[in-house]
Amino acid sequence: MWSTVFWLVLSAAALVETGLALAQWGWLNRIDRNVPPGLAPLLPSGYGWWRGVSYARERLRVHLGTLLTRYAGVALLVGSGGLAAASRRALEFLPGPFGSGFLIGSFIAVLFSLIEIPWELFETFGVEARFGFNRSTPGLFLRDSLTGMLLSASVAGFLAGGAAFLVIRPAGFALALAGAAVFDLALAFLFPNLVLPLFYRMRPLGDGPLKSRLESLFGKTGFPASALLVADGSRRSTHGNAFFAGLGRLRKVVLFDTLADSFPDDEAAAVVAHEIGHWKGRHVMKSLFVLFIVQAAFVLFAFSALGAGGFAEAFGLVSEPAPLIIMAFLFWEAVTALFAQPLMSSLSRRHEFEADAFAARCEGAETMARALSRLASDSLAWTPSEPRFAAWYATHPSIADRILALRSDLPARSPGK
Repeated sequence: MWSTVFWLVLSAAALVETGLALAQWGWLNRIDRNVPPGLAPLLPSGYGWWRGVSYARERLRVHLGTLLTRYAGVALLVGSGGLAAASRRALEFLPGPFGSGFLIGSFIAVLFSLIEIPWELFETFGVEARFGFNRSTPGLFLRDSLTGMLLSASVAGFLAGGAAFLVIRPAGFALALAGAAVFDLALAFLFPNLVLPLFYRMRPLGDGPLKSRLESLFGKTGFPASALLVADGSRRSTHGNAFFAGLGRLRKVVLFDTLADSFPDDEAAAVVAHEIGHWKGRHVMKSLFVLFIVQAAFVLFAFSALGAGGFAEAFGLVSEPAPLIIMAFLFWEAVTALFAQPLMSSLSRRHEFEADAFAARCEGAETMARALSRLASDSLAWTPSEPRFAAWYATHPSIADRILALRSDLPARSPGK
């Protein structure tokens, strides 16, 4: 039974996600030469609409290729007995639950990193280079790939090993839930201070008009000036970006130098105010709570599967905690793709609207709208997605929707609470 249900769920998830990608492809073909009427008045003069749609189409090609590669990888890993063989080798080498779980989890992470590298190469040196965005070199790409692979292998191994160790304890369910919560919080605290420096050189913002303007913004909002860092994103791409990360005293707003060096001061300040809005809205904590609910559901599923009997036999696995946890995760990942993905995307889009509104109160709605327009124009990001595709995957509302929301209210300039 378990095997049949797994293949049905995996097939359903693959079909749904492939169908969404094909719907997006058809949508892009329909708007290729025809700007949607509601969007036309918002487009800046001289924006290359056809070029933007072409860029979206190439990115979709990468998305679909990566998606199908990942599903094929899972199917081959489980269906060919690869997971069972890897589990037996891991248990021979390190028979304990943590050691074997660490080896199997690391193996899975490295395997999927490797099979997705061709698509990452195509995206970086094919798509991004073709449209003039790429600045990465083969050496830097290799360094980033190896660093990311080592990091994902370490994290996946630790999680798999820790889960395998905890599930056999007397209070395994409660311990697994507590472990997931502690891990999420620790990663949120440490990400901006330990993980980001592995990929970016971080520095304080230099003296100048922008720093003076931001110091005024920090004074109004209560955000510490020391928490703003500039990252050397220009080593990899011309895309401008900014984001909020971390919790408590380790929180950071990271501004890419591509944005800090090219945007007018008022628009750069509006972007920073948007990121402070995520802090004011406690969006990281809210997202972590939703993530914990998904993880708790996985823990419940894993314990139910392991306790029901027949789970290991259905997939040819040794009846040991580590391989069973990995198989339960692969099973649950397909379930998450069907149900949790659109819910988490919806929450993220809501947070973006809230952060936009906060930025409008701080720096003015029109200033924030101009900043969004510049970001979209510089990155060819005006192209809207097909509604179902956007509902499933989009973590940000479309640029047009965000600008229209800002202009529908035009809130007064004040930091708010």
